[in-house]
Amino acid sequence: MSQKHGIALIGFGRMARISHFRHILCHPKLDLKYVVEKDTAMASNFVKQYRDDIVVVPPSDLQTVLEDKSVDATFICTPTDAHEEYIKASLNAGKAVFCEKPLTTDEASTQTCYAEAKKKGLLLFCGFNRRFDPSINSLHQRIQEGEIEQIKNIRTIVRDKTLQPKEYLKTSGGIFADSVVHEFDLAGWFIGGLPSVVYAQGHAWFEEVRELDDVDQALVVMKYPSGAIVTIDACREAKYGVDHRMEIHGSNGVCLQQEGGYPTSVVSLGDNGELRENRYADYYALWKDSFEAQVEHFVDALEGKSVNVVTAEECTNIAKLVAAANDSLKTGQPVKL
Repeated sequence: MSQKHGIALIGFGRMARISHFRHILCHPKLDLKYVVEKDTAMASNFVKQYRDDIVVVPPSDLQTVLEDKSVDATFICTPTDAHEEYIKASLNAGKAVFCEKPLTTDEASTQTCYAEAKKKGLLLFCGFNRRFDPSINSLHQRIQEGEIEQIKNIRTIVRDKTLQPKEYLKTSGGIFADSVVHEFDLAGWFIGGLPSVVYAQGHAWFEEVRELDDVDQALVVMKYPSGAIVTIDACREAKYGVDHRMEIHGSNGVCLQQEGGYPTSVVSLGDNGELRENRYADYYALWKDSFEAQVEHFVDALEGKSVNVVTAEECTNIAKLVAAANDSLKTGQPVKL
């Protein structure tokens, strides 16, 4: 086997621990050399359960990490408001970058980061993992093959089982940048381009969310120049379990449906009615395969075996949609793009 790619994992919050850390460790072509995390005690205690040769350092030692020639790429899993800083530092050090979604906090900084990556000829990948889910990928392929002809409307539901802790919500960027951003990505991937108008409404049912001037329930409506209408129903807490569903209706009457939330599709019909397994309890359990597949794609793109499928234009469009949804929520008016 060829030499492994050295990796530095920057940020060691929940998603880094339960997803990226494990997928990097398990990948035969990746070698995790550093974890950069301000809470070094927490990170060290976690890491040593798996390997004792991974070096844990605070962010103040980042430059030492980036100067290590054995590091080929960084995985950035910090709060969004720190992404730009770490992306630019990594690119300036000649490292390829895998960055959690969204790439940055706004359109301008997103464009700047991609311009820098292009200038240096380095891979910059944004982790919109749902594209790599087998069911979602199948939807995209069938749309591309013309199975439903013109998309008339897309309806999505995205609900998490449990409200995230307030400390997480503080740095999440809000419901549109943190949660609905995935639906913005998929709408653009399926339809192409930007909608002509965005309208958003929302409400904060939880006091801790109100204190952050955010909402935990939102509805977004977007109309595209083609006439296609997208509706996104998002909620940060649904006690019955994780619920992610999508329906795509085409001009030829064909409707494609995708339902996520259950470990299997088996349903039991009997005297007790219709029974099925409980829904997944958390986001990662539902999308685990897609997280693994996106790492595989990153490695292929790093080695020149595939083209980065999440483009600069798409990420810039997503930043525009996040901003438009926030503006619409604040003003109560539709925002034209």
